[in-house]
Amino acid sequence: MFNIAKFFTNGLQNTVLVKNNSGFSFNGPWKQIYDATLVDRWHLDDIGSAEYTISVDLDQNNREIMKCLITATANNANVVIYARNTTNTELVDLKVVSNDSYVELYASPSSNVTSGSKLIFTANYFQTQNTF
Repeated sequence: MFNIAKFFTNGLQNTVLVKNNSGFSFNGPWKQIYDATLVDRWHLDDIGSAEYTISVDLDQNNREIMKCLITATANNANVVIYARNTTNTELVDLKVVSNDSYVELYASPSSNVTSGSKLIFTANYFQTQNTF
């Protein structure tokens, strides 16, 4: 039987401690990137900012991973990529848009050659402290 207590316990400062230097691994579901592909969407009344780790895989020789931050309001949304590592070339470009209700993160191929790349992501969402 699976025992989650083998992997986690209480950490300091109200954190979760991952035991035995273990970690997390991630796999799909993936999204294939053609044109402007919607990666993620969240409601502005709930979430005000997010941190993403995005992994993109075109083929055996072309992969990349990036870290980015998004902040958004009803009138403005910004994305900043603060870390990026590729094996050969950048595979996708990111864009974020917002309206009165939602924030949407889009990925587009960086060139015709990178069209069809597969993307997976993880996100940490930070709840809005002041709702509309």
